[in-house]
Amino acid sequence: MTTKKRSERLADALVELLRESSDIDGAAIVGVDGLVYSANVPQKALDEEMVGATSAAILGLSKRSVGQLKRGDFKQALIQGDDGNIIVTSLNEETLLIGLTPNDVNLGMAFAETRNMIATLTAIL
Repeated sequence: MTTKKRSERLADALVELLRESSDIDGAAIVGVDGLVYSANVPQKALDEEMVGATSAAILGLSKRSVGQLKRGDFKQALIQGDDGNIIVTSLNEETLLIGLTPNDVNLGMAFAETRNMIATLTAIL
C-alpha cells in the first residue's frame, strides 16, 4: 500500500472539512509567506495564489496589531464583507488555515468547525 503524500493528506482533510461543514464553503492551508499548500475554494474564478497573498497580508497586519495593542500572540482574525467572511487562523508558527464562509453563516459554528480541524491539520503538518 502506498502512503499518501502530505499534500494529498492536506487536500483530503480540506475536502472532509467542507463536506462536514454547512458553515464553511471554502478553505486553504497557507504558509505565512503566502505560499498555498492546499486549497479548496468555492469559486473557480477565485485565484488560489490571491488567497495566499491576501492571507499573508492579513497575518502581517494582525500580528502587528495584537503586538502593538499588547494582546499577546496572534490567534485568529475575522474579516466580514457584504458577500461573506474570511477566517484566518494560525495552525502553527509557519502555517495558516483560511476559511471562507457565506454572509449568513452561524459564526459560532464556523469557529467551532475551524478549531476542530486544526488538530487534524496540525498532525498532518
